[in-house]
Amino acid sequence: MKTKKKSEQAVLITLASVWGLICLFPVWVLFSGTFSLDSSNLTRTFFPNSLANGISKCHEALVTVDIATSTVHTFIYAGITVVGILIISSLAAYEFTFYEFPFKKLLFGLLMVSMMLPQILYIIPLYRLVFSMKLADTFAGVSLPMMVSALSVFIMMQFLEDLPLSFIESARIDGAGHFQIYAEIVLPLMRNGILTTAVLMFMKIWGQYLWPSLILGQKVKSISVTIANMLSPNFWVDPRVKIAAMLIAMLPPLGIYIIFQRYVIEGITMSGVKG
Repeated sequence: MKTKKKSEQAVLITLASVWGLICLFPVWVLFSGTFSLDSSNLTRTFFPNSLANGISKCHEALVTVDIATSTVHTFIYAGITVVGILIISSLAAYEFTFYEFPFKKLLFGLLMVSMMLPQILYIIPLYRLVFSMKLADTFAGVSLPMMVSALSVFIMMQFLEDLPLSFIESARIDGAGHFQIYAEIVLPLMRNGILTTAVLMFMKIWGQYLWPSLILGQKVKSISVTIANMLSPNFWVDPRVKIAAMLIAMLPPLGIYIIFQRYVIEGITMSGVKG
């Protein structure tokens, strides 16, 4: 039995290592292409050979391609959106889990069905609404429509299903109000769910292209739109600068996931959500 267990563990470690290498390969290619000499062939460079040249290319990407401004702006509207998602989704999950109200099952069913609708179906009326409210090319305009997330509500509900209803009833008997119960009992017990949702939604918003490309212009810049414009045939820049810009754009979500990966894995495992 011990030999069989060790062999199974060795197979799992091998498969995990191979999968990890496959996932990290694109990042390594970008890193090697950035930190290599201009004389090196990009298609055959698999190891960095010039730290100074890489730093120069990153600096040029931050200044020439304006990656620095796009990164800051994307951080701002992604942060605003994530905060909005956490507030709206946690309140919705709290209501759906612990309270009965008319048409509850119907509303929850509609919420889950909305997860299956592709963004392209409603993006035109959404754009017209935001434009009519004069919120185009603003942080509010790009953030507000993305604050509604059915997936976030579903994830948070998984964390609340194991919370005994007696906690809520006891607090109510002791005189706690509706929002007091939410703030002092429900939110602290949803810590892992909140962290999981925050990281997953941040990564999703960071990579959003379609909605920011429609609603944003010159005042607010999106990192995904900036990268797409940089790759346009009409925009010429040193290929290594392009690679450096893509590497810089990849670092924030990668860093956030690495920092909070333990909480994300624990949260997904506890909630039973498969992704």
